[in-house]
Amino acid sequence: MKSLIITGLSSLLLGSFFTPVNANEVMAVNSMIEQNSITYLSPVNLVSHGRGGTFSEQGIPSHIRFSLGIKSGKIDAESLVKAAIEAGRLSSDTINDSAYLSSVQFELSRLDND
Repeated sequence: MKSLIITGLSSLLLGSFFTPVNANEVMAVNSMIEQNSITYLSPVNLVSHGRGGTFSEQGIPSHIRFSLGIKSGKIDAESLVKAAIEAGRLSSDTINDSAYLSSVQFELSRLDND
């Protein structure tokens, strides 16, 4: 009976040495999932995130400085979309979507008028 338990434990222990081979495959799948999990932000949500400071690490200031950046022309639709792309919040294709950029610019202009 002891030999059966020892054999079982030995098999279990040896089996654990071979899992790192499969771990590479799991990591490859996880990285593909992460690349496909970029969320879509509506133009309204993008501007809201910008104003709230979500893109401060990308150089977009928050709150009153965000509004001042719009008024001075330092923040526009393209700069905000680029910051969101850098932050992984938008797909890199979004920078070429003129309809999306126009909608973002419209939302920014609404803040500029406030």
